[in-house]
Amino acid sequence: MIRALFTAQTYEEKTLAFIRLAFLLIAMFGFVFYGIEHWALEHFLDSWQSRVPFFLSLIGFPLSFLMLFSTKAWIRYPFLIWMAVTFLSGMVGALFHLVWNADDISTSLFSFSGFLNAFRGDRPVLAALAHTHIGAVGLIIGLTLDKPAKT
Repeated sequence: MIRALFTAQTYEEKTLAFIRLAFLLIAMFGFVFYGIEHWALEHFLDSWQSRVPFFLSLIGFPLSFLMLFSTKAWIRYPFLIWMAVTFLSGMVGALFHLVWNADDISTSLFSFSGFLNAFRGDRPVLAALAHTHIGAVGLIIGLTLDKPAKT
């Protein structure tokens, strides 16, 4: 990604390379920030599901970091797969948070007020959706690359 920025010939290529690099840095920052946050908050309860967000970040950051220097297929495809996994796990995590919050307050998710009450529950639904955001940003980066780099 860095090489693409410096080797771009036209204004449009430079702009696109800059935007991709900025998005990659957003994804990298997200993985670092949320990884540290989950570690600091000790988001490691008894269930294996509570460990998922930390491990998503633990693997996502190095893949994002490698994308800074090369977009070869052996880096790009694992990156794309991991961004899809991150996106989907964020969606599933948000659903779990909603369901568990609804169960805690004995409400139904199939009513507007019940959904809002579950959304505001003890388990933060938006925290899970943060991983969805990181995955979506990463997918945008990986899927808009024209072709893997030659070097």
